[in-house]
Amino acid sequence: MSNSYLQKQKCYPFIIHAAPHWGNEPLFPTHTHGLTEIGMPEFIMDPLAFGGPGNGARINYSFDYFMNPKNNNELQEVLNDKVIKLQAAKLSSNLKGESYTYCFREVPATFEAVNQAYVIPGPGIKPGMRFIQIWVDGDDYALTDEYYRGGVTW
Repeated sequence: MSNSYLQKQKCYPFIIHAAPHWGNEPLFPTHTHGLTEIGMPEFIMDPLAFGGPGNGARINYSFDYFMNPKNNNELQEVLNDKVIKLQAAKLSSNLKGESYTYCFREVPATFEAVNQAYVIPGPGIKPGMRFIQIWVDGDDYALTDEYYRGGVTW
């Protein structure tokens, strides 16, 4: 990871938790802490999508995208039960070489990925917390509770 990436990481108003891969140990979803405090939903992502650093970068790009005033209506659409799909280059110019489509949806606090990320390790879910799941179009398995139950494994 480059030094400039780490410096940029420090200026975000949230932290990202990512599970390190240790053999066959189950992984918890990559997720944010701190967005609720600024009135935003927390972001959550499949730990196997791009690994900790890759997921962290995509969470940062998502925050940058949705914080841009010209994209605020898209955040509101997600929070009104609409799925938003963005080509990689639209999400961030840093992803212009990718062909992935990134998808965003609000998930309830009862979603198993939220349970794995916020309830089991603590500190739990505060009243009013909202969650946006990020996934790659076509990775429909990551949309199910069963995929996350017991932690994600290879």
